[in-house]
Amino acid sequence: MKSIQKPIVIVGAGFAGMTFALNLKNLNPSLPILVVDSESSFIFKPLMYEVLSKEIRSWEATPKFANIFSDVGITFLKNCLTKVCFKENMLEFSDELKLSFQYLVICTGSIPNSFSTKGVEENCYFFNDFHDLNQLKSFLIKSQKTSFHKKLFIVGGGPSGVELACKIKDIFKDQFEIHIIEKSNEILNRNKIFNREQSEKALEKRKINVLLNSTVQEVSETKIIISNEGGITSLDKDIVIWTAGVKPNLSYLKTDEITKKFGRVLVNNNLQIENHENCFAIGDIAIIEGMEDLPITAQVAMQEGSHLAKNLGLLIQEKDPLPFEFQDNGEMISLGIGEASISGIGVTLSGKLAYEARRLIYASKLPNITESLKSASSWIFQKKSIFRKFFKKDSSN
Repeated sequence: MKSIQKPIVIVGAGFAGMTFALNLKNLNPSLPILVVDSESSFIFKPLMYEVLSKEIRSWEATPKFANIFSDVGITFLKNCLTKVCFKENMLEFSDELKLSFQYLVICTGSIPNSFSTKGVEENCYFFNDFHDLNQLKSFLIKSQKTSFHKKLFIVGGGPSGVELACKIKDIFKDQFEIHIIEKSNEILNRNKIFNREQSEKALEKRKINVLLNSTVQEVSETKIIISNEGGITSLDKDIVIWTAGVKPNLSYLKTDEITKKFGRVLVNNNLQIENHENCFAIGDIAIIEGMEDLPITAQVAMQEGSHLAKNLGLLIQEKDPLPFEFQDNGEMISLGIGEASISGIGVTLSGKLAYEARRLIYASKLPNITESLKSASSWIFQKKSIFRKFFKKDSSN
């Protein structure tokens, strides 16, 4: 077995980094592991919509890193990575701190992608973290004091855009006239057919307008300019929420140090960075050679984190690593207050039952088991009869 003289450093503690760190520590408790993140709390992004609608409290979706890692003997450092020196096995941070490592895992996640569209950064709201959530929530609440039917545009008809549209409509009723702008010919064009159909029904029921085959050209203080088959149209707007896509957060990497593909770090099927066998990339920033079509989701990130923990354990034992294989466990989408849609592992479920199942599944995946139980225990016991029906249906498929 190799001797570990320097720490295993993980930069980024989202779904990928969190899963990797906890799994690796569980496999080998003696390993020195250091996790670095620019935030002090984990952000359970799939539950941000429920925080907006007050279906859950914010602390339920933002457990503190210090609590999560200290309980299992992992060191946590709040800091911002500015440079990776691969040849020297050295990291540099914003406060001039330098750290050497024996193994490095970078998983710094993603940030909104404006695609260089004019006016987006200055005149749009985003929904990527809790700072975005609080800014959006503040604007929406202030709008309640003014006239009804304010024009609200959501750019992007993916899961985030659809979930936001349904939640905002259920929370604020007729306060906003909601429009989704999607550049393709259907919403959720990369998602399960069942979930897409249920989402279309949910939007129609709430009278949310969907503009397909439409692209945003510019966003000004008062207008949103879109182009489609009918030409270019300038529309009045009160608020635009941008959920049209994300890009990897890689500001700390020099372009000549690593190989990129589609803007993401290219790794082999062992999740290693090319020409740097002791360095790995997982989660939103990584793209696996030969598996370029994998979605950028928490499910993929967590599976990569779990697999890399096993692989690093093998490498430390001087054994050959194993290739990563993705297992599609299905997908879940929130469709307003108290409703959702689930498709996968032989089950399709929608409505209130799907909402209850979705929350139970997410509660079980919260990184700190104490917080998870605190969040879910009383609620789970109240829902016993509902889940008997769900699991009976699951076992019959």
